[in-house]
Amino acid sequence: MRKTTALWSFTLLVSLLVSTSAAPAAVRSQNVQRGAFAHQWNAPPQAAQAKSWKSRPEYDAFNAMATEKDPNKRISLDEAFLQKYSDSDFKDLAYVVEMQTYQQLGQADKALDAAHKALEANPDNRDALGFLSYVFPFVYKADDPDHETKLARAESDAKHGLEVLQKAQKPAGATDEQFNTLVKGSRAIFNGTVGFVALQRKDYAAAITSYKAASEDNPSDWYVFYRMGLAYLFSNPHDYDHGIWCIARASALAKAAKDTNAGEFDKYLKQTYIGYHGNDQGLQDIVTQAASSVNPPDGFKVAAMEAPKHTGNTFVDGFNDMTFPLKFGGETAQKAWDSLKGQALELGGVVSSVQKGSDAGTYLVHIGILDTTKATPGAYDIEVKDSKQPNVKNLSPGDAVRFKGTADSYTATPNVMLTIVGQITQPDPLPDKPPAKEKPKPTHRPTHKTAQ
Repeated sequence: MRKTTALWSFTLLVSLLVSTSAAPAAVRSQNVQRGAFAHQWNAPPQAAQAKSWKSRPEYDAFNAMATEKDPNKRISLDEAFLQKYSDSDFKDLAYVVEMQTYQQLGQADKALDAAHKALEANPDNRDALGFLSYVFPFVYKADDPDHETKLARAESDAKHGLEVLQKAQKPAGATDEQFNTLVKGSRAIFNGTVGFVALQRKDYAAAITSYKAASEDNPSDWYVFYRMGLAYLFSNPHDYDHGIWCIARASALAKAAKDTNAGEFDKYLKQTYIGYHGNDQGLQDIVTQAASSVNPPDGFKVAAMEAPKHTGNTFVDGFNDMTFPLKFGGETAQKAWDSLKGQALELGGVVSSVQKGSDAGTYLVHIGILDTTKATPGAYDIEVKDSKQPNVKNLSPGDAVRFKGTADSYTATPNVMLTIVGQITQPDPLPDKPPAKEKPKPTHRPTHKTAQ
């Protein structure tokens, strides 16, 4: 049987995500920008010169499966093909079709499984490598017991994808521009995943390096800029200048594309900027500039707030005195934390929220102390954790409380948040039941007389 000719699009990965409504919203929102050139040209299957049909029935079965429009029938035909022609040179491509179809049907787990099987059949399958790398940041869960194994697998797939991509040859009929666009888009996906893995492992320097490479190939990917911004902010010392610029660009791009996460990006940006600068003056100018420029202008600096002056409020002043040096990272923050960690503290504020802790019977009480924090929904300055007081669950947002415990840990972004191991001391006793819900007021509808 003669060797195959061009059958499959090298951009199958992108067209797959464009066509499905089951992809995560974050993935779907970037379909157009990442796949604008999908279907414009076809590439031969990977290592096409080494592949051949063993019989006409094998070819016909594959073609019937691949061209079937009904996704459920396509799955049946695919499974039949894989069972009957288990030694087919095109086994990996059959799994890619299966991957595409399961994603179309909204069965993400099966789509991922099919992608892995495609790689078992052909470790160099670009479509499977690209799909797994593209989706991984959206499906990864840090609390997964097997999360480190999955990070290692994702890193391996993405790095191998970069290696395979270097060997890619321009398909017949494709222009240099089309091919270069494709290579850049795929390379951005792989580098973005390598950066994401480094970010999860808190290797912020490596994350920044990979995200920079991804942003050079795809300067319109707001997720790359958002995560690169986090890497800058979490670095030690914290790089607020580049971090705020990157997240400002992410926010602007996401908002322009009406991405569902644009609001969260904007909220995080404002909290971070106000927490460092002291107010939101100048932030909109930064967002406007970042929307049209990948890099900040030479000499760009976000001015840090001056040390807060005492207000006369014991709780506010005490919190500011303890935490202000923690904002900047580096040696100054480390010295401040060394003197603070493990120290007994007693402060007061208002409840932001109460959540169940990771251990049975424990709770996390989130408390706002500063006025800027209280004015931001969902924000808090203190987390009282490991509280085994069952009635803390009856506290409501806005309730005034006092607490005591020992300083356990802190984060500096988007605002300084101190974690305390301790308990709520006031009100005493704690509410023995949750607040009564207000009954909805009856709606009085006007009576309309029928015209005579």
